Amino acid sequence: MNGAPERRKLVPPHLADSRLLAYLDGELPRVEIEAARTHLESCWSCRRRLSSLEASIDNYVDQRARLQPYLAINGEQRVRQFRERLARHAEASELSIGEKLRAYGQAALAGIASHRRPTLASMVAACLLVAMFTDVWGTRVSADTLLNRAQGFEGTQRPHNGKVSRVAVRFDRIQRRTGKTQTLGTITALQDSEKPLAYLAAESASGDHEPGVVASLSGGQDSPQIALLAEDLPPAMTSYLHSQHWLPVVTVEAFRELIAGRGLTSSSVQKDAGTFELIYPFAEAHASGISEARLRVDRGTFATLGLSLFLGSPADGVEYRFTRTETSIEPRTAELARLFEPHDLLKSTRTQAVPEPARVTPLSYSATRATDEEVWLNAALHQSDACMGDEIHVFPMSDGSLLVQGLVDKTDRRDAVLKALHAADPKAPTQVFLPRELKSGKQLFNLPYQTPEIPSTLRSDSVATLADLSSQRIPLYEQLFQHFSRPGASAEDADRQINAFSNEAVTLARQTFLHAWALKKLDLEFSPERSANLSQSAVQELERMRQDHRRWIATISHRQSEMLAQIGGSSPAQIAQASGGPLDADSLLRLAREQNDLVRSLFTVSNSAPESGPNVSRLLAVLGRMGA
Repeated sequence: MNGAPERRKLVPPHLADSRLLAYLDGELPRVEIEAARTHLESCWSCRRRLSSLEASIDNYVDQRARLQPYLAINGEQRVRQFRERLARHAEASELSIGEKLRAYGQAALAGIASHRRPTLASMVAACLLVAMFTDVWGTRVSADTLLNRAQGFEGTQRPHNGKVSRVAVRFDRIQRRTGKTQTLGTITALQDSEKPLAYLAAESASGDHEPGVVASLSGGQDSPQIALLAEDLPPAMTSYLHSQHWLPVVTVEAFRELIAGRGLTSSSVQKDAGTFELIYPFAEAHASGISEARLRVDRGTFATLGLSLFLGSPADGVEYRFTRTETSIEPRTAELARLFEPHDLLKSTRTQAVPEPARVTPLSYSATRATDEEVWLNAALHQSDACMGDEIHVFPMSDGSLLVQGLVDKTDRRDAVLKALHAADPKAPTQVFLPRELKSGKQLFNLPYQTPEIPSTLRSDSVATLADLSSQRIPLYEQLFQHFSRPGASAEDADRQINAFSNEAVTLARQTFLHAWALKKLDLEFSPERSANLSQSAVQELERMRQDHRRWIATISHRQSEMLAQIGGSSPAQIAQASGGPLDADSLLRLAREQNDLVRSLFTVSNSAPESGPNVSRLLAVLGRMGA
């Protein structure tokens, strides 16, 4: 297929004569008039035809006036008569408006006089309605009155028999001083229509799911502990909410339980665009640490939209905000009905004939076959560079599913990995943890295969101090100093260049090893035995990832050789002559480990100053072999 654009499509078409005439007469729409004017400004040919049309029209009018002068006279007279009639009509319309208003007023007075009693009754009813809703429309609306109306609205929204209501609530933490918002997770509540029970399930912002709990809505019973709240709320606040039997749902009943022990009776209302915000302050120095609780209510329907708990001042303290994101009514299926069964009842009704459901566990690669989905998930990890030393792996599970689990050191790094995985498969289960999260009970599965070992010096992106210019020197310091010294330049400038050169050398060595490590890891994950059932597109994607790592190894090796050549080593051309054929993954990994050790021995500080010549020669030989 020829990708070149057609020339005739690059030139805008000329305007037809009929369009030019319509443009002259002002009969085109506004958009088309602007388009025609723009075209005429840039097209000589159309401007010439427009001038020709105007000249033809002028010639026709002149000839017509000479041949039939009476038509021109009559035409001007008709125009003058039309304008006169139009002016008279406008004057008559202005007079008629005033007359009509007077007529309407007289008719209204006559109607009131003839129907005095019905009119008075209607006015009294209107006054009563205004008095009833004054507390909503006025500025002195009562927070308790609005709370009662919101509770009345909730009563109309309860699920009928055979139904279950589902409400999803997003849990955020907001720094009021800076406005920084952090989403902590989502809580989903299912309310049963046949029992005063609710089933609560929580999901953290990283996608971790907590086991669901069943809670009673009848009151007087302890509320279940939810790990998501226990981890992210202060202990004093968590203790108070538990003592108040509070459930993390956005309802009026739950809000009443929350503020029952606040120690004050005052309240106020703040009006926002489309919402009422009911403000209930807590007693000063309250044991929970809460300074204020707020409930957001829709001004039109009185539906509850969300609630907030404040620590410190609402202006510059911390706000924990719960916001409704989903509300729906669903059929009460057998699966949903089983969620509301108390756990002790389930245990008592189980018999030995009914086995416990098997726990889903990860399987080893040797006991499974690779799937196309596994390839696409690894491709997503490859795209986000999560294969470069990060402890993230795709686990085949005993129920036939796949789980992506691993550990990263920073939140933004986790966000990038999750974004890439979501683009590859939005439904793929993922568990990517931070180091601090492992202290709260989270556990990592044992790897399904034996991975190549990564030296501890390569597990972090940080690089050790390379050139200490006080008492310790790197082995190649003298050669580098001679290379970077320039007439008129200070020794400090040369030292800074030595530092930059050494840092780059160690970083490139680390990257080379990690690419070789990722290449070997692909061979272990997708061995010929596991890859037998893969589709052709999946096999091609695996080969693309392998070639990508090999290309980077060769490119970085050439760059290292060029750097060493600057300080007196062999030239890259001489190194290339000594290179052999392509290497397998094991050989590349062995050479990459050796070049990393050599680079660190040459470009990191050392108490001794060993002979650097043999090491440089060996490093050049290794780089030349890897760059083939």
